[in-house]
Amino acid sequence: MSPDAGPAFDPMEPFANVEVLRELLGELERFDYKLYGPIPIRFHRGEPTKYEFDLNLGLVHFTEQDFEGLSEIFRRTNARWGTHMTFCIYPSKEKARDMILNVRGSPMAPAEID
Repeated sequence: MSPDAGPAFDPMEPFANVEVLRELLGELERFDYKLYGPIPIRFHRGEPTKYEFDLNLGLVHFTEQDFEGLSEIFRRTNARWGTHMTFCIYPSKEKARDMILNVRGSPMAPAEID
């Protein structure tokens, strides 16, 4: 590696790599939810960290097709980058009925249980 190449990619900190973050956000922004079509990127609780980020999807009803499509995005991205990213969906505490897509890029992301 040349001195100009920058630090090596760390799959445990995937979102520290701007290319990984942009690629995944682009896939999520273009994802065609069955009942709603593409949903614009809107971060929830701040900008992405090197470990995770949350997207506020607003009021959305998920279909089985949606979960399969999201899972496929993560399978492809993980295969390409050698990462172990996962996602989960939870209701917002701040705005009733909004759904949040939590994207965890690493088990090193902080756990929040409340």
